[in-house]
Amino acid sequence: MSDLKAYPGSCHCGAVQYQVKLKFPPVHDPTATSVRIYKCNCTTCQKMGFFHCRPINPHEDYIVTSPTNIDDLGDYRCYAKKHGWYFCKSCGVRILGLGGSWEQVELDVEKWAGTKKEGEEEKLQKVWRTQGDSRTTEVQGKKITQPYYLSVNAVTLEPSEDMDLRKWHENGWIFYVENLKQDGTKMRVGEPHEGGMY
Repeated sequence: MSDLKAYPGSCHCGAVQYQVKLKFPPVHDPTATSVRIYKCNCTTCQKMGFFHCRPINPHEDYIVTSPTNIDDLGDYRCYAKKHGWYFCKSCGVRILGLGGSWEQVELDVEKWAGTKKEGEEEKLQKVWRTQGDSRTTEVQGKKITQPYYLSVNAVTLEPSEDMDLRKWHENGWIFYVENLKQDGTKMRVGEPHEGGMY
């Protein structure tokens, strides 16, 4: 998608640096191809204060540029231990949740981000990106194929005009997910479900 834009993010101390490509505004139709911005009321997300921002294509749209060794990230796993909740071992900030694996590749980060000027020399560097299997689920009676789980903690995105999280709320871009009760209400805009956070 040519209208994707790369945004930088980091932990508090700067040891972890990443970039993610996003397109705004999000589309709230769960069958649409769109970035997903949401807050979940499950105990894991609540205790971690996790604010989900999921790119459209995790493999193509997310890279970690620092640290150079992915094992330098902390990895907390709970329940079925399928998803890693990665954090900076230095400052403790949670960066992302991942239900996939890592691979190291060499690429020109400026070219990847679309900021390289024509004619500039290629500068390859080692980065980490994610990979995983897609999954097919049924949503609103339709079978849709979704990529593996990758969710950036939106509070780790560097502030900018597009990254004004207050405006995300005012624009109605955040949806709230019900994961504690199984009462049929899954998503809504405007206010969190019971036990959830604004």
